[in-house]
Formats: sequence, C-alpha cells, structure tokens
Amino acid sequence: MRLSFLLSICVSVMLFTACKKETGTFKTSNNFEYIIHTKGTGPKVKVGEYVLFTYKILGDGVVKQESLDPNEPGVLKVEDAAAAKTQKNFFNEVVINAQVGDSITLNIPADSLGNPMLAQQGIKVMTYTMKIQKILDEAGYTAFTAEKEEAMKAKTAERMKMLPEVTTMVEGFIAEKKTGTLTAETLPSGLMIKKVAEGTGAKGEKDKVATVEYYGALENGTSFDNSFQRPDAFSFPIGQQQVIPGWDEALTQLKVGDKAIVYIPSELAYGPADQGSIPATSNLIFYIEVKDIK
Repeated sequence: MRLSFLLSICVSVMLFTACKKETGTFKTSNNFEYIIHTKGTGPKVKVGEYVLFTYKILGDGVVKQESLDPNEPGVLKVEDAAAAKTQKNFFNEVVINAQVGDSITLNIPADSLGNPMLAQQGIKVMTYTMKIQKILDEAGYTAFTAEKEEAMKAKTAERMKMLPEVTTMVEGFIAEKKTGTLTAETLPSGLMIKKVAEGTGAKGEKDKVATVEYYGALENGTSFDNSFQRPDAFSFPIGQQQVIPGWDEALTQLKVGDKAIVYIPSELAYGPADQGSIPATSNLIFYIEVKDIK
C-alpha cells in the first residue's frame, strides 16, 4: 500500500510538471496581464544580468515606439524581486525567468506609470511586446556598450557630413523669406512648406510612425538642434502630441522621400514659453527629410 501511495504521488507530480504551461496568459503580482507567446531555447537570465530585446510599444493599440532591429535593442538589468518592487520595475517580474528567444507581451494600465502625457492623451493601456535577443553578464554588457559607443561615434561623424549642405538650404530659405522672393506652399494655419526634393513613398497620416532627419533654426539662422549630430534619425507617431503642433501638421503634408524646408509660426511651436535655447514667441525653420512612414 505504501509503495502504491508513493507511486501515485510521483505520478501526480510528474503530470503537474508536464502540464505546467510555459506559454499563455498570466498575471503579475500587480495583477497586470502578460502573455508568453513563445518560449526560446537559449540561456536563462540570472539576477544581475542584462536582457537585450527588440520591442514595440503601443498605447491603446497605437504604436508609440519600436525598435525591431537586434542591433539597436532595449536593455533591462534584472534585479532581485525586492529591489524591483521598490523601483516599480514592472518588467522585472516578467523577465526574471526568461531566456533567449522568449516573446512576451505585458499590458500595463497607463495610470500605473505616473506619466502625465499619457493621461493628457487619454491612453488607458500601454502594451509592451519584446523578444529577448541576448543575455549578458556585467563584463559582457560593459564590452557591448563600449563597442556600441565606438560604432555610434563613427556613425555620427559620417552623418554630420550632411550638415553643411542642409545649413546652406535653410539659410537660403531664410534669406528668400526676408527679401520676399520665397516660393512656398502656405497653409491656413500659417505653416509654410518649400519642397527641395520630391519623394514617391507613403504620405504621413495621423497615428502612423514617421522617421525623419531634421535641422532646426531660428529666424536669424541660429541652429538649436538637429538629428545629424546623433547616430540615428528621429521617429515619432504623427498626431499624438509628442512633437510640436507644426511638426504634426507638416508630416501630414509630406511623404517618404520628401525633403522640405518648413516655416512654423510660434503658435504652432512653443508659443509664449522659452524652450531651452529657443526664446519665447519664436518662429522656427526646419529642414525635414522623411525617411520612412509606417
């Protein structure tokens, strides 16, 4: 009898282990829903290691940000449960048992993130989907970041070679506007667009993600920002108030491949408030080159 009883326990344990789901829908301790779509076969993460992952972020189903290139991953350092709870690291619990190749989606109520911009946009749920590409220990991550830094410096140096040509185009636009010889499309809002190259790709629409190169200047020609001094172009969702209103409007008038100089009146820029090196009530001029819209 005793042998039969022990055998039945062992069988029950084996069946439970075999039936335990590795994929499916689960809940975190905060009662947030997460889905493990697929399980990988690579190394498993340990506390203190770094998880590198591709990702897509949606707000109420609309793409807000993504990086699907394994060479440009998101990074998360896995902490012990107590530290993660203190820092409100909602992802830690989801990835602490993950391994390379896992594909995971986490849904977080937007009001749990304490981001006033999300509240302003009326977003209810943020959805984060990630696929784990690599797991690195401290030494591996240090080597990874050093290599990335060198690559980024080289890439930025190459991109900055475009600045003289772009600066000349913007200065020419400013000069033509001052002398009254400017030929440009003027929209009812006061936005002015002069195309310097015509593209053939998709046109910008609300909620689509635009990727652009840009160069910004004041009306006196002083440059205050540009994408060429960074290793990558700038991406943002159109019409989601993540950029100044003039940009949202301009991108609905442009398509992939377009290169344009855009005049943005102050009421469509930063209005009566100073913004860093941009004085209050400044009208702005931007060179915008549309690389992608999707």
